[in-house]
Amino acid sequence: MEQGMNLRLISLTCILMVSSPLAARLRAGDEPDIKAILTQVDKNTKALDAVSYTAEFFGEGDQSLVDRVGRVRGTVIAKKSKKSLMGSLFGTAGEMARYEGEVRLPGTEDWIPFKISCDGRNVYRIDTAAETFTRGKLPDAEQLLRRGRPLLMFEFVHPTPFSDELNAIKTEYEGEKEIGGVACHVIYVHYKQNGLQARWYFSKDELLPRRVDRIVNGNEKGATVLTIRDLDTRPKIDAGTFKLDVPEGYIEKNFTRGDDEADQLLPVGSQAPDFALKTPENQTVRLSDLKGQVVVLDFWATWCGPCKLAMPGVQHLSEQFAGKPVRVFGVSTWERANGKPAEYMKEKKYTYGLLLEGDDVADEYKLEGLPTFYVIDTKGKIIYASTGFLPDKEKEISAVIKRAIANGAK
Repeated sequence: MEQGMNLRLISLTCILMVSSPLAARLRAGDEPDIKAILTQVDKNTKALDAVSYTAEFFGEGDQSLVDRVGRVRGTVIAKKSKKSLMGSLFGTAGEMARYEGEVRLPGTEDWIPFKISCDGRNVYRIDTAAETFTRGKLPDAEQLLRRGRPLLMFEFVHPTPFSDELNAIKTEYEGEKEIGGVACHVIYVHYKQNGLQARWYFSKDELLPRRVDRIVNGNEKGATVLTIRDLDTRPKIDAGTFKLDVPEGYIEKNFTRGDDEADQLLPVGSQAPDFALKTPENQTVRLSDLKGQVVVLDFWATWCGPCKLAMPGVQHLSEQFAGKPVRVFGVSTWERANGKPAEYMKEKKYTYGLLLEGDDVADEYKLEGLPTFYVIDTKGKIIYASTGFLPDKEKEISAVIKRAIANGAK
């Protein structure tokens, strides 16, 4: 192992030595040779075994793109893994990366923290807002990586990092620009694939990527940007780098294939959209009036079999937290013309709250299936979101509610 690492370091040293004449020639003011720059960048990037850096991902230029993309920032540690070419190309099983940062979703001002890691076989995610630890196996749990992945510059772990750029339809040298305090060459690329375009920024001294603007739909005014700084090409990596431990007191969950639907819901840590819905008694319930209480929402319909299986557990939650600052509601959603949710609940002797005609709220809460559960804390933040019924759902939600009550009392 030590001998292999030494060989890699020797290989990297040789490549950097080879790059020195090119870098010196470019600094001297000679006409830049784009192919020479890209060739050396490709070699230098390919020689790296692992990297760490601080990164930010965002939209730039066209305002509609900026509004649609949101923003992600944080730190990344990534290592090349021994896997197939196809796996490297498409980011499937075998990825070794750790992401720690925060995301601001489109149309919001809230920054939601995340901590995610993948050791090549397993994915680990820590949700600090919900105090939940989730683990799962690739490829099913790939969805867990979604928040951190925009920060990964895939070229650092790709087997042929800049082959597409070297074989592009067109490249242009656009001068120099400083990125994160580092002087960079700026090269525009028009790819062969589907007319894609990008603008790359390569450090003049190291000849390594520092930023990429991926131009959207050929519109020079709009691009998604990934920029990095504090690049370390020899980060310290040990057996625990790509594994996360369960924080003390956190709820543990095992990811299953159906859980990826929850990642399409409003994210944990975001502000819950306000709503106003009527009860069967024609009273109006507004979420904004429930601040200071933990709110549980069960979106359901009378025709939905899994919904009916979940409802005894919802009743138990209502009874368990009776007298506590907790409100439990079933939200009647996508009901059919002959559906009678109030009569069904009365027949089954379910006594928790019922809110009617929740279709518009379901859209705001990004429902794609029933039943869907949300738990909202005393400050109006989402701390739990899940779609589908499993026997342990009641226990899972109960633990979330208990923690929310405790945190609200602080």
